[in-house]
Amino acid sequence: MIRSITPIGKPVTSRVAVPGSKSYTNRALCMAALAGQPVTLHNPLASDDTEAMITCLRKLGYEIQQSDKKITVQAGNSKRAEFRELYCRDSGTTIRFLTALSATLTGTTRLTGSPRLTERPLMPLVEGLRQLGAEIAVTGNRAPITITRPAHGGICRVTGGISSQFFSALLMAAPALGAVTIEVEGELISRPYAEMTLDMMRDWGVNVSTEAYHRFHVPEASRYTIREYTIEGDYSSAGYFFALAALTGSTITVENLKGDSKQADRRFPELLRKLGATVTFGTDSVTVTGGTLHPVTVSLESCPDQAQTMAVLAAFAPGTSVLAGVRSLRLKETERVAALQNELGSMGIRTEATEDVLIIHGGKPKPALIKTYNDHRMAMSFAVAGARLAGMRIADPHVVAKTFPSFWEVLAEAGITSSEQES
Repeated sequence: MIRSITPIGKPVTSRVAVPGSKSYTNRALCMAALAGQPVTLHNPLASDDTEAMITCLRKLGYEIQQSDKKITVQAGNSKRAEFRELYCRDSGTTIRFLTALSATLTGTTRLTGSPRLTERPLMPLVEGLRQLGAEIAVTGNRAPITITRPAHGGICRVTGGISSQFFSALLMAAPALGAVTIEVEGELISRPYAEMTLDMMRDWGVNVSTEAYHRFHVPEASRYTIREYTIEGDYSSAGYFFALAALTGSTITVENLKGDSKQADRRFPELLRKLGATVTFGTDSVTVTGGTLHPVTVSLESCPDQAQTMAVLAAFAPGTSVLAGVRSLRLKETERVAALQNELGSMGIRTEATEDVLIIHGGKPKPALIKTYNDHRMAMSFAVAGARLAGMRIADPHVVAKTFPSFWEVLAEAGITSSEQES
């Protein structure tokens, strides 16, 4: 399928609401599974990634009841199964978080996923769990992986330069293992995501001590005590609507967002100020009004999920924009730096790249048919360009279901219509 975007003739003023955060939902599902008591999650995200997590947790033996606006998780027969096989689809959080969770259980667990997921790195997490006593078999340093003996308390050292998800996975599982100390080798990449995990764990009753994000310690006898938890709205999803406002001179208010959120992508609207936008944070909403676009030099290391959206905006800003901190994009659903260069090139925009920097020579992009590489963020970020350019088309538009199934409907609520046809 191909979706064609209809540009707007003049700036719009609109209000939209975004669904619950994927990052919070998948963390909360894991922590609820480890709580040892029923936990009800309100306002969870329903998407491919969260359904992958729920399906795998059920395979592990956890009992999960779902309704329209809540999910209840409780332990079932998870500790008695002799063998479990988990297919994590295309979800990086699912395979990484459940690798650590599975290492708290007896029996054998095998984890695998889509072809792209099996290319994404896991070995730092596997080595960390091995240092804590787990027995894990891996072929070719990637999934599938098989856990045959659980981990226990102790000390492990994990490289910090690949993914903060390794640390989130180990931290969340630690209360089920005993006293655990995690030492970071080098600098911790995407640190706000680890901060989110720590903040959630404290809310759930587990206090983690940290020394300048180089060492974490979860004390003996820690346990999750929460019974009810509300998932906040997703700043990652909101970023596309902030970008729409910035690109078209519109005023768009996104509701269901905490002004003091710990989400990494809360920083994105602040970065838009450098592009020329006006941003106002409310108690439960954020409003962005677009102005004249300027080229920018920014680091996106702390909010890499917004790099594609920022790149699309930079294509319209006359001059040279420098997006640093993009090395983690090369290990996502696709090789995102290469994908951006390909698709911006199809729009007539020249780019250059190093391992960690993407340079965009913006100006007057042309409409194009955008390949999405089975990557939800490619589809949504380039849809933003369709608000300005007649003739923008998005291939495989249903990939948005990974994290934002209602994206096209919410886009219409914001004033940007589109239509779908067979390719």
